[in-house]
Amino acid sequence: MISRPHSSASNVPTEPSAVTRRVAVGLAAAIAAVMMVSGCAGNDSSSGRASTLAQSSAPLPSPPDAGTVTTATDKYLFNILSPAVSNVRAVLVIVDRKPLVQLYRSSTPAQAHDVHSVTKSVIGTLIGIALSEGRLHSLDDTLATLLPQHHADMDSTVGAITLRQLLTMTAGLPPDQANGEPPSSLSGPDWVGNILRTGTVAPPGRSFAYSSAGSHLLSAILTHATGKSALDYARPRLFDPLGINTRNAVEPRTADKAAIAAYDKADFAWPKDPRGIQLGFGALKMAPRDMAKLGQLYLDGGRWNGRQIVPTQWVEASTTAQVATQSDRGALAESYGYQWWVTQEKGHAAYAALGFAGQVVEVVPDLRLVVVVATEAGDNNLRWEHVRGMVADAIVPAVGG
Repeated sequence: MISRPHSSASNVPTEPSAVTRRVAVGLAAAIAAVMMVSGCAGNDSSSGRASTLAQSSAPLPSPPDAGTVTTATDKYLFNILSPAVSNVRAVLVIVDRKPLVQLYRSSTPAQAHDVHSVTKSVIGTLIGIALSEGRLHSLDDTLATLLPQHHADMDSTVGAITLRQLLTMTAGLPPDQANGEPPSSLSGPDWVGNILRTGTVAPPGRSFAYSSAGSHLLSAILTHATGKSALDYARPRLFDPLGINTRNAVEPRTADKAAIAAYDKADFAWPKDPRGIQLGFGALKMAPRDMAKLGQLYLDGGRWNGRQIVPTQWVEASTTAQVATQSDRGALAESYGYQWWVTQEKGHAAYAALGFAGQVVEVVPDLRLVVVVATEAGDNNLRWEHVRGMVADAIVPAVGG
């Protein structure tokens, strides 16, 4: 049994995560597990987040001791998460850009893993870059404008869904299923068209409902706006500047054995749907050290090695609570930004990219802290709220929070 998992939610479901068997239609079960975890916190204002970003540029007055943080992390892993600790592949703790903990179990620093719904935060990042380049124009643009080639697939309600509503999971699209799997619309030969034809189950803009379908539409929107796949667009703008090698990326579409084997062996992979749209909701395969780069990029306001990669305003908006999540029965906390979860850890504002079974990139700005966790997805004994307990109860106090 796992004892005392930390969670700020008052109503945590028994099974908040999932394995995306529907992805097997195009990708097979070997790359089908996609996180469907919900929740995160606080009702920050934009001005509050701006001051947090300003504070994050200053070094901590007294650097934390690496030994203290390592000991606290080890103690939590082996005393609190046991026996689920056997599923933990990597834990990285970085403070002020300095790695304090680099724990690898049955894994190596170069080994990539399926980050599941951390993919959503990557797609959200690319949407922000596309807006800054003028390839996308407004968060209030509608699907009728953003995907005109699919006009025949939309009714008037779907056509009026805005980019903002997709980013905040308030589009009214069918939520991920009760067992955590994505909506059934993510199937067939034309996933995007099927999502649009399936339509809404709630009035757009009314409330939060976690839906992987919306994140996949974001990938389709990005491709239409840029004329490139999400990976081809991201390579020179995000991955190359961060030093993430995607040159031998595997991009499988089918369920044949060769595609599955190639995905399993890949150092970097990002599958596509049957029409060639990169999955916007999961199955991106990255190494933990590259996940940490994403967190550090956001902690530093979108800058990397002196270059502005993501607009600071987009980082701020994405990691500010844009919508409350209490309306979603699977929510683990209170708020959501633009494809990032927004929360608090022991009173410290925080935000996170989260994936099924405990894939985590969490940032605590005022502590200059980035935490990355990669796990073997497949054991529901290990989920986001358990990893969050490690951040809140072990790592933050050890860092000095």
